[in-house]
Amino acid sequence: MKVGICDDEVHFQKVLRKKLESYYGVLDVEIEAFSSGSDFMNRFQKYPMEFQMIFMDIEMPGLNGIETSKQIREINGSVPIVFLTSHTELAMEGYEVDAFRFLDKPLQDEKLIKTLRDFDHLRLLDTKIELQDGERTLWINWTEIQYVQSENVYIHIHLEDSRFLIRKKLSDLEKDMPKQRFYQPHRSFLINLGFVKSFDRKKILMKNGNEIPLSRGKRNEFKTAMMNYLRVLG
Repeated sequence: MKVGICDDEVHFQKVLRKKLESYYGVLDVEIEAFSSGSDFMNRFQKYPMEFQMIFMDIEMPGLNGIETSKQIREINGSVPIVFLTSHTELAMEGYEVDAFRFLDKPLQDEKLIKTLRDFDHLRLLDTKIELQDGERTLWINWTEIQYVQSENVYIHIHLEDSRFLIRKKLSDLEKDMPKQRFYQPHRSFLINLGFVKSFDRKKILMKNGNEIPLSRGKRNEFKTAMMNYLRVLG
């Protein structure tokens, strides 16, 4: 995932970068900072789909955050923009460009984390996977998948009220899955953590009543995965 920061205060850029890397992990997020609206737009006009999220300071010399965001919306109408300001009365202007959230300066960790959680939820809801079921092409939202089971060169994809048999390796599917939502408790299974009801030393009980084996030695790792899921997306 790539995040853009547009703020004329270099110190604030560093503070926000550190907080984002702490939340997502240094390896899971790429951050690029810009010190003016003009610099940001020079990049954005060339690569309008590069950023999955933008943090935009409202008060900047030259092209301010509101005007920069209006130009962004002319090119990309959906990328989430989070406005940053030390003057809350200016935030109202952000509604003109369909701002995702508003954050006060100095940053409050609790509000930033809430914003990132909301963004993660939105990202998962909007993300679909393309699968080939025989001659049919399926588009399935990640959040619909309860669990996946491998069988030789095929995988069974279990949804709430249906199941699909796809010719695909489990390991190949795992590469595309959102890491914060899915976990592999056994070599033959991938589960959606959002559908877990309970677990013990040997198995995981899903909300639909199905039991998934939990490999020996994975119990603590699974507990950690569940805690991270609940912290971020639960």
